[in-house]
Amino acid sequence: MLNRRFLRVKVLQEIYACHQSEETDLNKAEKHLLENVDNLYQLFVYQLSFWVEVKRFAERRIEENRTKNFPTYEDLNPNMKFVNNRVLDMLDNNKHLLALEESYKINWADYREDFIRGFYNRLREYPEYKDYMASSEDGFEHDRKFLLSIVDKYMAEENGEDEGEENTTFLSDFYSDRNLSFNSDYQIAVFLLWKFLNEMQNDFNENTKLPPVYKTQGNVPNEDREFVINLFKKTMTNAEAYRKTVESNISNWDYDRLALMDRILIFMAMTEFSTFHDIPVKVTINEYIEISKYYSTPDSRRFINGMLDKIAQIMKDDGSLVKTGRGLI
Repeated sequence: MLNRRFLRVKVLQEIYACHQSEETDLNKAEKHLLENVDNLYQLFVYQLSFWVEVKRFAERRIEENRTKNFPTYEDLNPNMKFVNNRVLDMLDNNKHLLALEESYKINWADYREDFIRGFYNRLREYPEYKDYMASSEDGFEHDRKFLLSIVDKYMAEENGEDEGEENTTFLSDFYSDRNLSFNSDYQIAVFLLWKFLNEMQNDFNENTKLPPVYKTQGNVPNEDREFVINLFKKTMTNAEAYRKTVESNISNWDYDRLALMDRILIFMAMTEFSTFHDIPVKVTINEYIEISKYYSTPDSRRFINGMLDKIAQIMKDDGSLVKTGRGLI
């Protein structure tokens, strides 16, 4: 589920938090980091559960309208397309999702009449929803594309649409109230939701397992979990040595004026250069350049690219950069 870039981001956030709080207990910080990785996955499960609950709310509303004292033609003959959405129906009947809801104590009972109703009423006004409900097209792919369009346009922060921004605040504020870490993870969780829906197949059923937190979960050792722990610990413990290397190779700039986020990104890359022998240098550099676009200044990517190119060559020359297997690619 969580690819290496997301894991790098979680490590980045924890190291930054340690600097801000001046936390020195690495064991305590490591525990907090692993909890935050689990929290990101929990938020992903919340997002799936949320969509299932919206579907259930729509079903209850249809039944309530049918039992009115004076039901209209539309009340007695409702459009069932949304409540019969195949993707949502598959999730509604999935045993693994139900077990995860119970494990995380996800219960929407107290939020149906305000939060769920509020989102459902907004949903019904979206052009994509109206087009979907009016379309004669039918099938799993049609149902899936509809959900993807809503997630992409109205749940993602960078959509730039007034409606989308309002809806994003509506959703992210709700999740932040459940868990403070959900606030920083909301955008990543939306992407995970979009990715899951985009890759979902029409043979998904009640017994299909949802993807685990780590892609290597169940393996011995769990390589992705070990990657998180080692990247965090070795970046923290080697920070002073990394600082000296950067400081002695920086050109026309005062080290103390470097953004903290840029320093952390460079230090994390240096850990990958020296510790993770199977990760190619170019992959490491590209990953931290991409992360800098979202978590640092507009000019950071150029500076980080230049510094990492220079440092990689220095480490190669002094023998501290050793790559094997896939790392040689």
